[in-house]
Amino acid sequence: MTSFKSKLARLGPLPTERRSGAPLAPAPASHARGVAAEGAQLPAAPAALTPSAPDAGEAALDAGEASPDASEAALAAGEAGRPAPAAAAGRPAAAPPAAGGARPSLDELRERISRIVARGAPPTPRADPARGELPFHVEQTPGGPLYVSRTRSLAAARVGRAPLVAARDADPAMLALLALDPALAGCDVRRALFLDTETTGLAGGTGTVPFLIGLAWFDPGGASAGPLGEPSSDGFVMEQLLLRRFGEEEPILRRLAERLAGASMIITYNGKAFDMPLLRTRYVMNRLPPPPELPHLDLVHVARRIHKARLKTRTLIALEHDVLGRVRVGDVPGGEIVACYAHFLRTGDEEALLGVVEHNAADVLAMVALVGLYGEPLGSLGAGDLAGVAATLRRAGALERAAELADAAVERGGGAAARRARGDIAKARGDKARALSDYEALAAEIDDPAVRLELAKLYEHHVRAFARALELADQGTAEPEPAQARRRARLQRKIDRRSGGAAALALPFEQAESAAAGPCAERAAAPQREGEE
Repeated sequence: MTSFKSKLARLGPLPTERRSGAPLAPAPASHARGVAAEGAQLPAAPAALTPSAPDAGEAALDAGEASPDASEAALAAGEAGRPAPAAAAGRPAAAPPAAGGARPSLDELRERISRIVARGAPPTPRADPARGELPFHVEQTPGGPLYVSRTRSLAAARVGRAPLVAARDADPAMLALLALDPALAGCDVRRALFLDTETTGLAGGTGTVPFLIGLAWFDPGGASAGPLGEPSSDGFVMEQLLLRRFGEEEPILRRLAERLAGASMIITYNGKAFDMPLLRTRYVMNRLPPPPELPHLDLVHVARRIHKARLKTRTLIALEHDVLGRVRVGDVPGGEIVACYAHFLRTGDEEALLGVVEHNAADVLAMVALVGLYGEPLGSLGAGDLAGVAATLRRAGALERAAELADAAVERGGGAAARRARGDIAKARGDKARALSDYEALAAEIDDPAVRLELAKLYEHHVRAFARALELADQGTAEPEPAQARRRARLQRKIDRRSGGAAALALPFEQAESAAAGPCAERAAAPQREGEE
């Protein structure tokens, strides 16, 4: 292993002038010869170092003139304020210690080199979204800077085939029925607040932070509401709040609380399970009053009820594509949003966040368009979706309105889903003839044990065609096996009793009376058994 003394001996000469311009004193030749040999002993380092030229060694490192092995010796020569002596007898000589001092130890040299390396490049300045490519401007608030982007949609703006302005006239009673939430029926849709968040994760909890909040609400406009004073018509205002860095949440949360205080209801997509609980957690973490509790329309539940017959996935992007008829081009996938924001925080690269901002705005506007469709479904949804609306209204108890939509769904070619919905609605209304007709047509179209069960019930209790009911039960119904066995046994008893009564008419009066006593006694003994489903 090469010793530190041999490293010093191999050092070349340093520049003859300090950085300040003063010449360096030459090393005594006698001392240079004394330390040239590898076996020479170094003097012990004193407790205090002589700070005659503290930056001479660093200059050698910065200029790249010293080799890795010579870096420590170069720093030592700089501390001593002397250049390395010329080589003697074909071998470079080490610099002698300065007067009144000694060379620094190896550990001290290593520490100095570490400090130089640790300096590195200066840190990247934090991005200012109000001055770069991002469409935000800064508002100074008592809680700190607030980065806001605000735009107004045109009166004729659409998302695919759905106009945004239709959401202004959506029927709150219809929305309440579809959401199965009576509290929404009395809300003013024109004062609804649409909300969507982009967060640092999907797990929720205190470690997840919403860094972008997208809001939208209807604004009736004004005589000169445009940015340049031009006339403005009715439209929706889109507002986005950006968290430039962690620790600046307070102004965003306060602005959100102001928007919620002026709203009649909240409209989100999966916001009941994720967005709103997360935001309430952030209010608690920032020691701020929680936002007001408002009626909440979560469109994800409405979409699952309406589109379950034809859509395999009910994500917002899938609805935008299959229901609204719009295809996003160049959209940032949801799985990459967290990485984009992390890159923005680390590097200040605003371009990485542009796609996330556009993704958030598209989500909010898609919700506005869906509310316009759901608020008046008869004139805007297809036949299959109308069947889902009719089935949902049946669950809500609005049977007359449900029957109207079910008829429209069947007439428009809604297929099996429409016939099933109309049959269920007719049965709930007590129109057994209509229900029987729809179930028979449905059974001829699809093989569904649940349909056979409904038919078996109708044939047994309404038509009293026990043989037909037993035939359907034998084909299999959507019941557990014990229930199916009881149904078949009950139907067989009814068939047997009916057959026995018909045979008794051909016997003499005395024999017919005695033959009828058995079935009558059985019927009187088990009146409950005949009526069970």
